[in-house]
Order: sequence, then structure tokens, then C-alpha cells
Amino acid sequence: MTFSGRIRLSLVAAAVLPTLLIMLVIYFHFERQVALADEQRGDECARKYAVFNRIFQVELVSNVEKLIQSSEFSRALANVQSGRTGRLEVDPRAFELDFLELIDSTNTVLATYHRPGLLGQKIEIPEYEIWEDTAGTLEKVEYDLNGAHAAFVHRAPVSNQVAIYTGKYMHESLMAQLSLFLDASVKVFIPPDSYMVAPDVPDALYPEEGLHYLTLDGGEYSDFILGASFPLNSARPTFITLFSLTGLVAIVAVMLSVIVGFYITGRAKREVDNLVSATARVAAGDFNTPVMAYEEGEFSELADSFSEMMLKLKQTQKQLATTEKIAAWQTVGRKIAHEIKNPLTPIAISVDDLRRSHSERLPEFDKVLNETTRTIKSELDRLIKLLDEFVRFARMKAPEIREVKAAQFVDELRTLYKADIDSGRVSIDNKSTRATFQIDPEAVKQVLINLIKNGLESSSDSTASVTIADIDKGIKVTVEDTGPGFTEDKLVNSFEPYVSTKEGGSGLGLVICHRIVHDHGGAMELYNKPDKGAGVRIILPQ
Repeated sequence: MTFSGRIRLSLVAAAVLPTLLIMLVIYFHFERQVALADEQRGDECARKYAVFNRIFQVELVSNVEKLIQSSEFSRALANVQSGRTGRLEVDPRAFELDFLELIDSTNTVLATYHRPGLLGQKIEIPEYEIWEDTAGTLEKVEYDLNGAHAAFVHRAPVSNQVAIYTGKYMHESLMAQLSLFLDASVKVFIPPDSYMVAPDVPDALYPEEGLHYLTLDGGEYSDFILGASFPLNSARPTFITLFSLTGLVAIVAVMLSVIVGFYITGRAKREVDNLVSATARVAAGDFNTPVMAYEEGEFSELADSFSEMMLKLKQTQKQLATTEKIAAWQTVGRKIAHEIKNPLTPIAISVDDLRRSHSERLPEFDKVLNETTRTIKSELDRLIKLLDEFVRFARMKAPEIREVKAAQFVDELRTLYKADIDSGRVSIDNKSTRATFQIDPEAVKQVLINLIKNGLESSSDSTASVTIADIDKGIKVTVEDTGPGFTEDKLVNSFEPYVSTKEGGSGLGLVICHRIVHDHGGAMELYNKPDKGAGVRIILPQ
């Protein structure tokens, strides 16, 4: 990822992450507050039910006492005690009660008001701690001709052998009254016979389908469950609206922040790209195009400084180039003087021998004449060859680099050495997968011809191999031979002119090759193979 891309990603993260974190904190905090409010409402509902239950039981006990104290009940009790059982002639509804039975000490029904099916039957009464020989009240399921009813039951002794068993059903009017008191919807659930009711039903609050359900009463001994339900906290819709509006504002703010950030980084990126482009031009050798900033400010100052640096670098480059040329030509001049001096010495000696033989009128003058003129001619040829190489080096022009088909270039090279390839002295292997090469084909061909020639001339039986392979952003050309290899002096002074290991060599061959490779923007290296032979490694950028 680019630097500008990382900056933009950081801006997005800086805008989005804090906002998202704040929204999450607000959301979970409100959810917690809603849960606490619902729990508090459930606790309040349970507290109110406990108050209602106590008041209701007090009223129930009071109504039972009124019933017991009535004259109708006294007559009914006397009839039972005299041995007459059956229907009680006392209407419990006059005392706000729904059923009435008289039972003995074994809880067997002796008389009843409207449930004749219970006569002689034993009523199952749970053994509560509050339900002993004294009066007590509990919740229980009671049955009549209309079915099962959840009821508040009261049992109280009225004589040594008889007790009253009465109570009040939890009918719809009572549930409506309780619902109004609790500000909740109260219902009774009487499970079927196969349904197991937990022995201890907690007042747990649990949500379901948009409501909260609270168990108020009931359990295993009651055989029913009294529950209340009420809507989820009424503040939730308001919170959702506020949260949505806050989220919308946050999203708009984040988008504006991102847009502004992208705009600013885009302008900065344009300025940076401008400087990068200028740097690339300088790296390519262009010191003439000034750098212009798009806007005033720090980038404008930086662009002016860069342009000033380019101007100074251009002047320095010119000075260095001039100094380098002077030093190079000084070296070449010294080498030429040395190389010219070598053939002049035998020429001078030959001329002196010829003059001495002529002045002394020696009888072998003809022989001396032939030998001296032959020596002079040989040394003059050597001088001419030396000067031709120098002129060729001095007149070298810059390469004309263009796109060349790789296969065609290699085929032309193989055609030049067809005979040597057939005889096994030369091998050319192109391992590159590139379709084209960016080179001056004639100049590079000259380099390879020179290197192959040097390899073949290194010894009488030497061979030469050329390998072309791909590398990152370029190609690598390797030329190796099986000759004696380079001397240590040649490896140290690889590309100095007039340093040659061949008899009669000018020493400019490798210098010219190096110059061509350098003008291509490449690099050239000499080395000796581990086993035997010399090698030249050339890197050409593509």
C-alpha cells in the first residue's frame, strides 16, 4: 500500500472507530438502563402483588369469620354435629366466598354447599408449615361443575371434630382488579395433569415477543401459576429514535470527515507525485525541467528548493563531466604515448643499423636493408592499427536504443557464428521470456562479437558460450570461455585502456564494450570461473 493510501486508511479509521465506539457505548449503556428499569418494574410488580395478597387474605379471613358467626352457619353446624350430613343451607356468596365445605379431622367432606360430588371424599390438603391445626390460607386448584379454578383457600376449625373449608376463586373480575392494581396483565395458568410444575416458582422476569413475563405465585403445591406480563420499557422507542438520529448525524459527520480528509490528502498526493516525477526526471538525467508546485505554501517552497538543487546538480554534473573527461583523456594520452613509444624504439634502431651499414659499405648491406625495412614496416602497421583503434574509440556515438524482437536478435547472432556453433566451439542460449529487448542491436551485437572473439582467441582449443536470462527489471547476458582466464592485473584494472593480455592487442576492446554497456545504463563485470576459463557478466535494464 502506498503512503497516501496508508494516510487515507488512517483518516478513515480515526473518523470511524471513535464514532463506532461511542455509539456502541451509548447503545449498551441504554440497554443496561432499560434492563434495570424493567427489573425495577418487575420488582415493583412483585411488591405490589405481595401487598395485594396480604390484603386479600386478611379480607378472606374476615369474611370467613363473618360466615362462622352467622346464625345460618350455626344451624348448619348443629345439623352436621347431630349426624345429618349433606347440603349446607348457607350461601357463601353472601360473604364474598365461592365455595363452602365442612370437613372432619381427616379432611373428609361432611357437608357442602354446591359440590355434592365431594361428600364423603377426602380433600387433599398440602402440609404447609402455616397449615396446621390453626387457621391458615393457601392457594390451590379447586373443581366444580364449571371446571378447574385457581383459588385462595382458607381452613379453620369450628369445633373439636369439624373444620370449615372455604375460599374464593381467582375469577376474571378478580384478575381485572389485580391487573389494574399492578398495572400489568395478570393471568392464571392451570397446567394439565401431565404437566409438571416446578416446586419453587421464582419471580423471574424474562422477555418474550415484546413483553416481559413475571411469575407472581404458584408452584407444585398450588398446581397453578399466577403470572403478570407488561410491555417492554416504554422508553425504548424514544431511545431507538434518538439513537437512529445520533447514528445518522455520526455517519454524516464521518462521511464529511472522510471526504475532507481525502480532499486534503489528494491535494498533498498531487504535490508529492509532482516531486516524485521530478525526481524520476533527475534520475533519468533531465536537469532542465523546473519543478512547479500547484499551490502556494510549503510545497511551493519545497519545489523551489528542489529546482535550485537541480540547477546546482546540473552545474556540478558539468564540472564533474569536464573533470572526468580531462582525467580520462590524460590517462589515454599517457597510454598512447607509451604504446607509440614501443614501436618507435625498434624503428630508430633499425634506421641507425641501416645508416651504419650504408656508411661502412658493409657487404651484407642488402640483407640489413631487407631486415630493417621489414621491421620498420611491421612497427608502422602496429602504429596504424593502434591509431585506428583510438580513432574508433574517440568517434563512438551514443547508442540508439529501441525495441528489438528478442528472437530475431538472437537468430542474427547465431547466423554469424553458424560454423562455430556447428563445430561446437560456440553456444548461444536464450532463456529470456521477453518478446522484445530495449537495446541498440548493432552496439550490443558488437559487444558480444568482441567478447566471443576474445574467448575463442584465449587459447587454441577454447570454446565460448553466451546465455541470456531474465532478471528483475532487466536481462543478464553472460559470456564464458574455457581459456586460461583473466590475469589478476586485468581483473583489478578491468576497463583501463591499453591493458591487454593478447600479443599485439590494443587493450581497447573491453573498454569499448564497457562504454557501450554503460551508455545503455547497464553494468559489466569480469570474473574467472571456479574450474577454468573467463567470464563476463552484463546487466542491461529493460
